[in-house]
Amino acid sequence: MSTNANVSSTRQRATLACDVCRSRRTKCDGVKPSCSFCEAHGILCNYRSAAPLAPSRTEQELSSIKERLEYMCSLLSNSGISGSIAGISLPRFGGYPMDESIISRNWRSEFPFMTIQTPSMMLLLGLNPRLAAQMVTEERTGVSTLTPPGEFRGFKIQYQDAISAFGTFYKKIHHWYPVLPPDCFDIYLDKISGNLDSSSDSCLVLLIAAIGSVAQCSSFSVAYEQQPDASFIAGALSMLPNVNFEFSLRSVQCLVLLSIYYNCIGKPCQAHDYILMASYKAQALFKCHLYDGDDATMEILRRSFWSILLIETELGYHIDMPESNIWKFDDRILLPGVHDSWQPFRDDQRHLLDQILLPDHSAITPNDAKAYFLAEISMCRMIRRCTTSVTISHNKEVYAPIVAVELAHQLESWYDHLPLGLRFERSAIPAPDDAMHYASPHSLSTLAAVTNFLQMQYHLVLAGIYWPAIYSIIYSDTPAAKTLADSALFFGAYTGFITSAAGAIRSCPQGPWSIHASIFITTMAALKGTQSPSLRPVISSTVIRCFTVAAEIFQTSQAIPLSPSLRRIRSILTEHVGNKI
Repeated sequence: MSTNANVSSTRQRATLACDVCRSRRTKCDGVKPSCSFCEAHGILCNYRSAAPLAPSRTEQELSSIKERLEYMCSLLSNSGISGSIAGISLPRFGGYPMDESIISRNWRSEFPFMTIQTPSMMLLLGLNPRLAAQMVTEERTGVSTLTPPGEFRGFKIQYQDAISAFGTFYKKIHHWYPVLPPDCFDIYLDKISGNLDSSSDSCLVLLIAAIGSVAQCSSFSVAYEQQPDASFIAGALSMLPNVNFEFSLRSVQCLVLLSIYYNCIGKPCQAHDYILMASYKAQALFKCHLYDGDDATMEILRRSFWSILLIETELGYHIDMPESNIWKFDDRILLPGVHDSWQPFRDDQRHLLDQILLPDHSAITPNDAKAYFLAEISMCRMIRRCTTSVTISHNKEVYAPIVAVELAHQLESWYDHLPLGLRFERSAIPAPDDAMHYASPHSLSTLAAVTNFLQMQYHLVLAGIYWPAIYSIIYSDTPAAKTLADSALFFGAYTGFITSAAGAIRSCPQGPWSIHASIFITTMAALKGTQSPSLRPVISSTVIRCFTVAAEIFQTSQAIPLSPSLRRIRSILTEHVGNKI
């Protein structure tokens, strides 16, 4: 179907369904002033105009992008890890146990999903089932590299350095989590010019400068040695009482930026603390309808909500920490709009940044940045579902190939709906021997970073889908042919994941700890699979080489010495790879 046809169809439906039902991709009964769903859930119901102006070519392209990506987001429901696929009932997991321990009483019999926080998985690997809790303890007590909060006495900000930090933040960070408003640069210029009072606006400015100054450094070690962010983050932390006191979108933005800052310097527990605070405030703002009628502010609040969901999900995937239940609302919050600009400055201010930053012809375009953010929301849902290729048989979770087929089909549908600017090669990836070269500086452009990150997640999801097949064969005397074939797909996904993760370590500054944790647990799972005699025919020399590459990543990464928990899992991984090789 042509782009014009898509736009025409979308515009026609907009006259029949309200914004909420259109976002949920469910049928709207069209009752006005409030449809039945919005009325039942206490949601403000809004209908778009039935006779809008004819769209421009740019609007048509953006509408096509959003329609494709909204379809991707609709591929998976918000039901998470429960429900049914192809008529098979899926097991329900999650929820807090009734005893005092977060680890449930029945953890020895739970399915060993491929995460560090799953005790039964740790037991399968011969590791301490409380490894995730130990990692949290080490991260929370080993804080010698962190800047403590102090009393704010003011300091002089160098104008050129501050502008450079803002430009670097926009170039390297903003597209991952676009939470800043269009007037942000105006606020920034005002504060760095000498109006740095102890306020949430000042805190926002200092956090942008702190993150930007870290992102300017060539490596982790340089950032920790030179500490260009020290005065900025110290000032921002001193303003936290004012930020916490406020019930506002600005308060949410500051908390999100604090989480991004700690994520960038490899401190997952501190990042998790602030993203939970941001989540609770954002949810409260929605529930109180504080910004109803202010479309511009609501748009930033929605982008903040989705950024919070992405960060919290990523941080909570491997370490067993509390959740804010933000996933309960993912089908009630509209997706971000794509027609307005997402850049945190006006077009007539761009020259101020261009004077500092070198031209980058490989930078991500504004349209691709919007497309990436929506694609990542859909991928986040995919990651939550990739562990569900199991079903209940005789009161035990077993591999369900038919579910795996459906999940893989959904992943392919996600890929097929990616805009061309974000497409990556699913099979034509560098060989493991070239993996470290793959992480060379040429991959540090923003467009290469987001496509590399999506490629890494794509293979990680595939590995998660087929991991239950590996587990099934480990404990099966006569594996089924289909299960054996799917096990081969797991090792193929593992190869793609390790190769793309080697590039993501260098090119993706927003989440180094999580990438390392995923490399660790996926490699440990693959190593476990090699112990089964039935699987040896499907394990190639390329897979064996990937074990060495994974260990090399941990040995050469500059993030490892600065993280107590990463040092712990490095020693575990190095020992197991050494024993295998």
